[in-house]
Amino acid sequence: MNTTATAAVVTPFIDTVSDLLAHNRIPTLDAEQMSDFSRYLFTASNKTERIQVAEAVYRHDHDHPSALDVFLACTLPLAEKSARRRAHKIFIYPTDWQVELMYDGAVTAAIAVFQCNSVIESGSDAFRRYLYRALALGTVRSYFRREEYDGVFTVADFATVSTRKGPFRNQSEQEIITRDLLNQVTGFPNLRPHVCATLQCIRALGPDEALKEHAYTDSGDPDKWKRERGRRPILNPNAIAKAMGTDRYTVHTNLREARIILRSAFNADGKLFLSH
Repeated sequence: MNTTATAAVVTPFIDTVSDLLAHNRIPTLDAEQMSDFSRYLFTASNKTERIQVAEAVYRHDHDHPSALDVFLACTLPLAEKSARRRAHKIFIYPTDWQVELMYDGAVTAAIAVFQCNSVIESGSDAFRRYLYRALALGTVRSYFRREEYDGVFTVADFATVSTRKGPFRNQSEQEIITRDLLNQVTGFPNLRPHVCATLQCIRALGPDEALKEHAYTDSGDPDKWKRERGRRPILNPNAIAKAMGTDRYTVHTNLREARIILRSAFNADGKLFLSH
């Protein structure tokens, strides 16, 4: 596209921007015009104009059907620059993956800014500072809150840091292992039929029906649970008994027998559920 043609496309949107800023309202545009206007803001507008339009939409026309589209068309180019600037500041020579991850965090932050719709103090520079701070925090938060960085912290003396590392736990992998273990436990051939039926009933009920919350403490004080907030899930014998058409005593008896056999078969050394 030559310079004349480009100017012909941009000029109408300069007037649209002027109208928006003058009335603090998004002008009435059809779907195609709104799409072209957003494309102009995203690709051809300058930083100052983007911030002014984003602020006007955020403060005064937040409920317009196209408000989020216009807001993001203005802020996503700022998010990309913020991500690249922060990536080069932290890593000096960042990889494309690092830049992309930080950009994703900045985009998420921009969307959150609009959706939260917090009250921003008046002032010519207040919105710009609020927006840039949110984008900067978004880039760092997205990168360093990834699962592989869990537990990362700063220290004054590196020599005091222990080199002992706990096992890395992937949530998806743990869910697969848990399902496989559940299949083995509920179908364990060395259980008597009525014991196996109890375990299969628990599985059929699922965690919402077969479990309940129970207060507990590690102190051994039987009354202290009333004063503490810690809770853990335990089996609900009443619900299991009702589903099986029996009584809770029978359920407890079957579970006791199952625990003895399954502990010996699956967790003889006590390390199956070791978490640290």
